[in-house]
Amino acid sequence: MSAFIGPGLESGLWGRTYQSPVIVASGTGGFGLELASMKCLKDVAAVVTKATTLEPRSGNAPPRIAETRFGLLNSIGLANPGVEAVVSSILPKAADLRCDIIVNIAGATVEEFATVARLLDDSPVPIGYEVNVSCPNVRSGLAFGVDPGAVARVTSAVRSSTKRPFSVKLTPNGGDIVAAALAARDSGADAVTVCNTFLGMRLDWRTGEPALARGTGGYSSPALLPLVVARVNQISRQAPDFPIIASGGVSRGEDLLELMAAGASMVEVGTLLLRDPWCADRLLAEARRLLEEDL
Repeated sequence: MSAFIGPGLESGLWGRTYQSPVIVASGTGGFGLELASMKCLKDVAAVVTKATTLEPRSGNAPPRIAETRFGLLNSIGLANPGVEAVVSSILPKAADLRCDIIVNIAGATVEEFATVARLLDDSPVPIGYEVNVSCPNVRSGLAFGVDPGAVARVTSAVRSSTKRPFSVKLTPNGGDIVAAALAARDSGADAVTVCNTFLGMRLDWRTGEPALARGTGGYSSPALLPLVVARVNQISRQAPDFPIIASGGVSRGEDLLELMAAGASMVEVGTLLLRDPWCADRLLAEARRLLEEDL
């Protein structure tokens, strides 16, 4: 058995080569405009935009963010101005960013995913899409990503609507994530994002009232890193040549290297940006130092 050779930091996705594996996760950096104005994107390969839906959405009622001892709960509810406004007013402003743009797509039906992708193709700005199958299916009430058959239907519909590459963002909250990843691959996806936030909740033990108006929300935390590493590695072993974008738990440069060793091509950073908008520079410097020390 040959010796394991650890990862470097040069990364590739969809025929593009990047000197950094860091991608801004959806929902944490808007459309990248504010981060660019603060000069936070120097070591970022791409920004995944906040979710874009067919119609405008105001999102869930507040409070919709709650801090926890080890992380953050959010229940934003896919707030966005709708795909027409994104194409006409927002993406043109992002055309000159120093990194690539990947638009996150959400929908309540299979047809909505396909329509949003088709309308986004009118803009020359995105290099591709991230299809969020963690959204609930309005017909069943369950997240599309829980059912590999539903993942396949969404993926096929998006594939028929665009020639651009796209990743399918999987849910960890039920179902077989490996089966869902294989369904996405076999139905035309160009990558999977592993994974969306984990279902969580905080409540006041005195009153029983939840911290979020909706009750539950998506939990993100450095403590989730081993859970994400396991899922990335499981999918990588079953589909070794299929690109995986890891998402979740990153707080140190070492985390980038661990996720890439598990099989990730690129690594998304999300909640950490809320505390440290310039974290990409630090993460990359830490990872480079570790690689140099290991030579």
